[in-house]
Amino acid sequence: MDPREAFQILQPASIAVARDHSVDSVRALCHAVEQVLAAEKNSQIDGGSNCISQMKEYLVFPLFIVLKSGKKLSWTMQEELVRCLLIVLRQSSIDDFSFFQNIFTELFILLTNKSDPQKGNNLSEECKQLVLTTITTVIHNSTEKVLEKIISNDFRPQLGHAVFICLKLAQEEKNRSLRIEAIVCLSALGQKKFFTNISEAKQDNLSSTFTNFLPGIVTGLAKIANGDEKQGHKITCAAIDAWVYFVVLVMRDDFLKEKVSNLEENETVSELRNKLFKVENLNNKTKTSTEKKNKFYIPGPDEETSLKLPSVDINRKWIHETAGKLIILIQSMIKLVSHPHWKVRLSLIQFAEKLICSCHRSLTGAVVLALQLIITLRSDDIVDVGTSAQNSLLSVMNVIGYENRRSSIQKGMYELLEEHVYALCTQLPTIFKQDDNSKTLSSVRQLLGCLEVLGGRISQLMTWPTHSLRLLRSLRYGLALDVGDSDLLLERTSAEDPFSVLTIKPSLGRSFKYFQDVRIFESIASSCKLIGYHCDITVVSDLCLELLQESQSRKEALIVFTLILQGRDKSKCKDTDGDSMSLAENEKVVQSILDVLISLEIFDVPLSVIGNASVRIQEDQIIVDTLVPVNRQENISVDMVKSNIVLVANALNLISAASLMIGKDFEMFLSTILCSVMEKAGESNVLVSFTGHNTLTAIAKACKYGDVAQLIEKSVHHYWYPLSMKLKRLLQYPSAPLVLQVCLEYANVDVIAFTEELVQDVLISLDSYHSEQALPLLRVLLVYIMAVIRYEAKSTITEVHVGREVKSIEEGGSVSVTVDENSKSEGLAFFLRDYHAKQLQVKENLEKEEKEEPLEEEDIARGFSKGEGENKGDDAIDEVSQPDENKTEAPVYVKHVVEVLEKCSHLLYVQDRKLKLLILEVIRAGSDALAKWENERLPVFHKLWKPLVLRLKDVDFIVMMRSFDVLTVMAVSSGDFLRRRIIKEIFPVIFSFLKSQGSVSLSKTKDSGYYMTTAYRAQYSVLKHLPNLLKALNLGVLETSELLNVMMIYLDTRQPQKLLDFAIVVVKEVVKTHPQHVWLVLAYQQPPVRILPPSPCLGAVHIKSMPQVQLPDEIVELYRQLS
Repeated sequence: MDPREAFQILQPASIAVARDHSVDSVRALCHAVEQVLAAEKNSQIDGGSNCISQMKEYLVFPLFIVLKSGKKLSWTMQEELVRCLLIVLRQSSIDDFSFFQNIFTELFILLTNKSDPQKGNNLSEECKQLVLTTITTVIHNSTEKVLEKIISNDFRPQLGHAVFICLKLAQEEKNRSLRIEAIVCLSALGQKKFFTNISEAKQDNLSSTFTNFLPGIVTGLAKIANGDEKQGHKITCAAIDAWVYFVVLVMRDDFLKEKVSNLEENETVSELRNKLFKVENLNNKTKTSTEKKNKFYIPGPDEETSLKLPSVDINRKWIHETAGKLIILIQSMIKLVSHPHWKVRLSLIQFAEKLICSCHRSLTGAVVLALQLIITLRSDDIVDVGTSAQNSLLSVMNVIGYENRRSSIQKGMYELLEEHVYALCTQLPTIFKQDDNSKTLSSVRQLLGCLEVLGGRISQLMTWPTHSLRLLRSLRYGLALDVGDSDLLLERTSAEDPFSVLTIKPSLGRSFKYFQDVRIFESIASSCKLIGYHCDITVVSDLCLELLQESQSRKEALIVFTLILQGRDKSKCKDTDGDSMSLAENEKVVQSILDVLISLEIFDVPLSVIGNASVRIQEDQIIVDTLVPVNRQENISVDMVKSNIVLVANALNLISAASLMIGKDFEMFLSTILCSVMEKAGESNVLVSFTGHNTLTAIAKACKYGDVAQLIEKSVHHYWYPLSMKLKRLLQYPSAPLVLQVCLEYANVDVIAFTEELVQDVLISLDSYHSEQALPLLRVLLVYIMAVIRYEAKSTITEVHVGREVKSIEEGGSVSVTVDENSKSEGLAFFLRDYHAKQLQVKENLEKEEKEEPLEEEDIARGFSKGEGENKGDDAIDEVSQPDENKTEAPVYVKHVVEVLEKCSHLLYVQDRKLKLLILEVIRAGSDALAKWENERLPVFHKLWKPLVLRLKDVDFIVMMRSFDVLTVMAVSSGDFLRRRIIKEIFPVIFSFLKSQGSVSLSKTKDSGYYMTTAYRAQYSVLKHLPNLLKALNLGVLETSELLNVMMIYLDTRQPQKLLDFAIVVVKEVVKTHPQHVWLVLAYQQPPVRILPPSPCLGAVHIKSMPQVQLPDEIVELYRQLS
């Protein structure tokens, strides 16, 4: 655009501003300037000319007239003036220092209170922000010549006042954007934008100028950076960046080494050097100063005589004093390492990197602090922060070790890091006690970072026992456990599937006393793993075993030792430096661990609270106690039990880490520790059992086995004989059955062949112990029976699979196999015919018994006893079945199941509730196991009948409904064998119970709490199992009528919904066999009805009903269908 055209546009508006002094005229000038700028932008041909820059003085002049008029201007007028000035100067290049000085002065006068220059003027926040933005723009658009004069001695008073105003606004204002703009303006005054582009001489001149302002700048910016977090992360980041810029500007090594030689020297050494070697220079300096003090001294032509502000004399003393004060401020800045916003932490990394790279000689004491900050932030959760810290650490280490002459500095750096590790070890216990997770996390990450930087030098760090013990004790103290969680006492119930995989909450057993942040534990764990990876494990293990001897913190010491061994995991570590341990050293470390665990009797601590049970002690028992050491546990507190549970779990984790450390070589220790681990895997406590299973998994992985089952099968020779001996001395080894239980739980079904003799030992022991000692034995037998069920299922699947293969071969025409299969088919057909004949014989005998005089229970019992006595030597099953040459003999495991059920028939008379429930569970599982073995099943059911009926009449509803469940299973599996007994003995008890409780549950709601009672649960269980029982029984008319009368109590909409639903299911099951009886019973609950006969010879039937219940819609619909 032609300047003349621009002048014609701008002239009227400029004159109007000078004449009117109004807001509208200023806005018109702004509009005119913007119009010219838009025209220039649209018509840029051959680069064009900046008309605004050429006419800047003409445009600024009327604005200055208004500002200097002395009139009291409104805030709006001030804002418009500064905004117009900003628009003009943003497009201008300032090459005249006097013009710059006028603008600079007027703008800061506008910000300053005329009556008190140390206070700010009463302006709007928007106007202040515009003024600061304009000043920044003016400085950035100034030429190099103007910038040189800004830092001259003549301009220093105005520059100092400008620095003061910017700091004051940044500290005292509340508007965030205004405070940030003040910090940006302060950085502009320090020429931050141009520093890297100017020559070294000009850089030194700039540094010398701001040396005078450094104390006020760093103090003010440090206060801003350490202000409240509510001020926002942008202000904090701006303050940090400006602070480190001015510190590096003044204290950079390249600048100070020109002022002082041997910058690293101590002040005392420097003074001594000056006295010895610089006497001549000192005399010349004294002579010059004397001449200047002469009143007749005439200055030279080049010397300036105007009065100036005093300048700082940069000498060694000033450097050391300033460095000491700056270190205090640096310590306050480093506290921001725990700031919640990641951008602040990112700014701190740049802050630390610049200090080390530019001032590592002048600020020697700050190097370690800055390095600690970078090391701490290496483990930051934000990836950008961690990556930046890692890159900064590499840059810093390269700078420190760049030249050979600085190798001593690098060596000293490692020594300083080692000293810092020792200092942290002393401070960590106090920091943990402060209960400040952010500070604790920062300190722990500092320790981790120092250890990562030290790397292989950690082994030297651990050579001194005093220092290494202090480090391990501080880590152990930080891992102090809180054992107050009540979930530690959780136990597995007998109703749970023993073959199911346990799941627990991750924090169970790992709740820490001094922190809740999982990142703290991860940092401590990483530190321990680094110690284990880089150090001599023999030395470290000796130290850890020494800590284990201290009983107060044994749980925590086990965790530390485990984490250290995890750093030596053979599957994760690759010893490429030749530091791998020999087999003998591996054996020594692991052997010492196992010896200490066994000597401390960690696996023998009580894991449950033992009550005061009055147990009669026989005389022979007293003699045994005196001859054999028996572990008798007295009553202990619940807290002690919780502590013991965590202790055992941590010991198992230590064994896992030890096995993974040496890999397949751990097989040599299986005979020592496998029994103990299997015993804990079978504990009823959830945490111990879960940890024990994980330990077995780790051992199997270390020894190169596929899974735990393969480990147990291949290691039978390690535990079979000692387990057999322990089962024969159950009083001395009460936990021995747990080993067999785990063997059956986790091994494959094929392991039954190895455990038959052990199960026989358990059965023999069961004859001697009927109280609390019977519980672990019965649990083992329950697992054994369930293993038999799995074995039977596997055998059935195998037979079916073989049959299909043979059938396919037959279709292919293979002669040899067909002949063999024909013989098998004949044997199978013979077995089926024999089985069908026996079924018919049993049915005929039952029908004869119903017609003839019924036998008494005693006669039946004598018959079974007679059969048992006659066939005891021949292993026959019963005399009721006629011996047959082709009869299949029951395997040994089936005989064991029969023996278990026979013993349960005697144990059912005990009074202990827990024992009764477990026995009932064993009987139920045994009934399923004998499903294919009728000759063995029916005699056992006869022996179990009477005690089961007594348990059905138990006052404890839990025992009662569990008994009914077992009886239902027996009835379904035995067919008509128990039909008459169930109708005669079981139904009256069940009907009586339902009648009594049905009236109680009527009109009960969930709010009443009745749904939580055992009575409700018992009704729920009985009604739930009744349909299955009815399917197995062929009820007569009388039994059906009595059942329907009872069900009418529950076919009421006022009953609980679940009970009503199950009652409907029962009625629908009865409808399948007796629909007319159901119709008649339901008819009596309907309005009176008169039924006409099909023939006039017959009289009409009148049903005079009296409805007493509110039938649900589903039953009403059923009645209509039956009608």
